[in-house]
Amino acid sequence: MKGKLFTAVLLLVASNLLCYEYKSDAFEINGGNVKSFTDSNSASVSGNTLNSEYQGKKKSRTLKSASIPSVTMNDSLLDFLTKMAVEEISDDITAGGFFSAGAKWPTAWTRDMSYAIDLSLAFLFPDAVEKSLATRVADGVILQDTGTGGSYPVSTDRIVWGRAAYAYALVKQDDEYFKYLYEVLSNTLKNDYAVIYDYEKKLFRGEQSFLDWREQTYPRWMDSVYIGNSYALGTNIVFHSVLCITAQLANRCGDSESAELWKNRAAELRDGIIENFWIKEKKYFGAYMIAHVYPFLYEGYETLGESLAVIDGLVPENSSRNVLNAVTPGKWGMPVVAPQLANVVPYHNDAVWPFVQGYRGLAAKKAGDVKICEQEFASMIYAASMFQTFKENYVSSSCDMYGTATNSDRQLWSVAAWLSFVYKVVCGLDFTENGIAVQPLVFGSLKNGIELKGLSFNNSVLNMKISGTGDTVDSFAVNGVKVPADYIIPYGTAEKYNVEIIMKKSHQETAEEYTAYFDSADITPQIPLTSISVEKNKALISWRQKNPEGYSLYKNGVLWQNLSEREIQVSASPAADIYSVFSVKGDVPVLPGTPIRFETKKNTWFLEAEKADVLGGVIAEEEGTALKTSEELERTLCNGGSYVEKWGSSLEDKITFTFNAKKSGLYLLDFRFQNGHGSINTGEKCAVRTLSVDGKYVRRLPFPQLGSWTIWNFTAPVQVQLEKGVHTVTLSLDEFCYTQKYQLNYVSLDMMRISQIK
Repeated sequence: MKGKLFTAVLLLVASNLLCYEYKSDAFEINGGNVKSFTDSNSASVSGNTLNSEYQGKKKSRTLKSASIPSVTMNDSLLDFLTKMAVEEISDDITAGGFFSAGAKWPTAWTRDMSYAIDLSLAFLFPDAVEKSLATRVADGVILQDTGTGGSYPVSTDRIVWGRAAYAYALVKQDDEYFKYLYEVLSNTLKNDYAVIYDYEKKLFRGEQSFLDWREQTYPRWMDSVYIGNSYALGTNIVFHSVLCITAQLANRCGDSESAELWKNRAAELRDGIIENFWIKEKKYFGAYMIAHVYPFLYEGYETLGESLAVIDGLVPENSSRNVLNAVTPGKWGMPVVAPQLANVVPYHNDAVWPFVQGYRGLAAKKAGDVKICEQEFASMIYAASMFQTFKENYVSSSCDMYGTATNSDRQLWSVAAWLSFVYKVVCGLDFTENGIAVQPLVFGSLKNGIELKGLSFNNSVLNMKISGTGDTVDSFAVNGVKVPADYIIPYGTAEKYNVEIIMKKSHQETAEEYTAYFDSADITPQIPLTSISVEKNKALISWRQKNPEGYSLYKNGVLWQNLSEREIQVSASPAADIYSVFSVKGDVPVLPGTPIRFETKKNTWFLEAEKADVLGGVIAEEEGTALKTSEELERTLCNGGSYVEKWGSSLEDKITFTFNAKKSGLYLLDFRFQNGHGSINTGEKCAVRTLSVDGKYVRRLPFPQLGSWTIWNFTAPVQVQLEKGVHTVTLSLDEFCYTQKYQLNYVSLDMMRISQIK
């Protein structure tokens, strides 16, 4: 009898430890077991071992230590994953004490570690956090990771370091560190406002944050020049958050005048984001804006940017839930971009990245969308159970960890995302300026209670027990004394906080329906790669890509014709015209084909660099072309048989072109250049030059890496208003043309092209 009773007690205890349940169309989690409905994949946990059968292969993983993590959800599978996360973070800390990006990526990267620190590591691994942050600052400025076109200023998301460092500063609560952080952010932002900020658009230029494999999310014709001149939602959202942080730091450091400046700049950027990215009729943000002569907002969905916009309170019209539900997610979680590009292998395209799931979970929690929050939480459980690690990414259409272009185990920010769900979503911890706010979200099947033990922060220790389920605090007690539900646990009191919280479901929870404008698995039609053939005052624009639903032709930024054929003949205008062809596909967002510039010798002129007023570099001669229009240029040949080589290695270098405008109007100018310092996706060799017209500053212009010294390309086009008469156009160098390693990268210059467009 005693034996049977003992067995019954053991079974009861075991069942109590297996409490999390979730069921979707694709998989089920129940009693410590995970099972796919689409194939034979399955996983289960037994004690300190996780067993899985994935794609016909059986594996098991036993953790190095059976120690209980600081958070226990009283579910064997969830607690195993939390212990696995702690183990994997420890493995990602190098011998030097800083974070590596993952098993395949042993170095420290600004964006990877910054997002990971911001998600959860700031308060969990403070020693490694401080060392890691320090490795990504040089000469008082944040370092940009290697990226497209020779890094900064084509890739510009280094500012995310500010989110991470501020998250850590709130935990550290040290005046000197706050001061240090303020100085670094001020220095970096000063440089960014000089080099990449567009005062007209009220936006920062540069590549999408973390989506730095350009073919995965941009049209193939968009090279590093176009990407560096574009505007990305996620990158600008991060800038906004850091501007707000810098304003708070200025106040903390007693610099009230600067605090007002940064506050105003944050407000200006917020306006720019909403004016340029917000799609009012659909209530979500477009992914990025292609900036040529006539800007185009791509209405694709970029999950990280959308999530950060919700978290940071940037969504207008109280529409956060609309933003989160604007696209139908996949069975295995929301991919990082939607729709997917045709004929592109999964990596950013058609892929779920767990760290982005972490931010989407935080956004859903803030918006009160429990359904979406738990969808991403459960998807992370499924993937981590099958893979037995927190992978860098997986194919969104199949949850395949082998099908992406590259992948890594124990990816730092993926692990941090799980810990974010544990600590920030379920336990509800939020490190604010004044202390720790606590607002748990306990999913309905987590009925056995949550316990947090021994979380250290600023000489204090937090222990917490949570009972009940739901998203609303019913009862809050600290050290046995009841406090209001919005109580903030203060910093710096050097004491132990024993917190007990009872949860209940919100009375405001509703089953509202929101419009999903397309499915995340939808595929864009092929993007036309257009070309032009000119004969006298006529031109034939053509492309090979097929699309049964036809094409839309835009002329100078306005819809001009709808077509079924794959070519069209156009006539010359007094001014140069810009054409764009779109493949049509219902409600799915589409991207424009290669911009086509139809110019004539009556509206376009070419000024040879070697004939300009040149200081610096050397005149080089080689076989070249003698063009009349741009389409006659050969990519590997200079024009006119000579050019200026190795120009721009000294601050004294300068080149001035003289142009006689026959008519007043709006002109477009750009420069044909070479930069072969490295391939387009490596190194830090992008060059920057300062452009002035008639002695007046216009902007700083990037000359990105092109991959070879045999390739010529044009810089981003710049619009200038010119009156009839003689004008000077000057390229020069100043303090903002240095790279982050304090170098001046030389380039070769062939010509300046100038066209009248109005």
